[in-house]
Amino acid sequence: MQQTQQDFSLEDLKLIIREAVTTLDTSQQRMTSVPPGSRLQNLQSAVHSIDAPVVHRPTPLERQMREWTRFISGDVKTLDKAAIRYLCWVPEIAIDGRFLAYIVSSGTAPNRRCLAGLVRSCHCRWENLLSESGCVSIVRGLIKNYNGSNQVLLKWQTNPDAVLSKSAPLILAERLIHSGKSLRFFVDEWQLEAHSPFFQKVVEIAAARCRDQLNRLPEDVLILLFRDLLPWPGWKLSAFKKEIGALILHRPMNGKVQEILQRFILHYEKLGDPRLPINRIKWAEVPRQATDLFIQWLLHENPFAFPEHVYQQGRGWFWRQKTSGLAPLSFEREEWRRPG
Repeated sequence: MQQTQQDFSLEDLKLIIREAVTTLDTSQQRMTSVPPGSRLQNLQSAVHSIDAPVVHRPTPLERQMREWTRFISGDVKTLDKAAIRYLCWVPEIAIDGRFLAYIVSSGTAPNRRCLAGLVRSCHCRWENLLSESGCVSIVRGLIKNYNGSNQVLLKWQTNPDAVLSKSAPLILAERLIHSGKSLRFFVDEWQLEAHSPFFQKVVEIAAARCRDQLNRLPEDVLILLFRDLLPWPGWKLSAFKKEIGALILHRPMNGKVQEILQRFILHYEKLGDPRLPINRIKWAEVPRQATDLFIQWLLHENPFAFPEHVYQQGRGWFWRQKTSGLAPLSFEREEWRRPG
């Protein structure tokens, strides 16, 4: 049979092995002839630096905060562009009249990121802005003068009342309801800070608007209410319990909506069945009238659903609850996380 390139004779294999051994011997000689320290210079440097004193270098934000302190104390008369870019994202400074006045007087044209920081800062301090409407007017003027191509900034530019006005939360709440979009998509579309007092107001108003027309809500808005608005993690607990109470007491309410609301409450971790002792504290801030009515709903559905105090050998006394038989809502809820 004719020998191919993959076929080797015994002599060929011996020659290959001999060359490999010779190469290994040569490599070993070269390694042993070099001082160990020169072969591990990086590791040696790292070991020596372990006990070295730590040099603290302030973060960029720390440096800009120091520059701001020097500016308001009069030690410096100007702020560099890097400081302005950072400070636009610090709410307590960004809506300070002295900071905004400097931006205007210096002739600086804020870029997209600066303007986004200013709007976010306004939304983060929304509860304190009613008496500082001059700051909001300045930020609106800066957005009006924006000459870039960023789509979100252009959206803000053509809809200033929806972003920075006393009625902005109401305007956005109504747009959300009529958009047919999920809460997460709407936040991304408008580039809103989802954990700000401003957006909290948007959610509260949107939930109240849905409640006002509860029996006439389209399917997608009903889903928006129970999948996105009510489970939104940014609710103040007292406001959330107040809204739940208002929903229970809303009249008229058709059977379909009542069943959905009942399922939501029974399977929502912040509420649950109010008859169970473990859940009573969760219902403390819900109006008593609403709690009593909700219990009547449960009794009408299953009059034998009250918890029983029973004894079981090996377990002792415990509360046993007969479930209502209502399965959890099948809406796929969105996960909300703070930006890292």
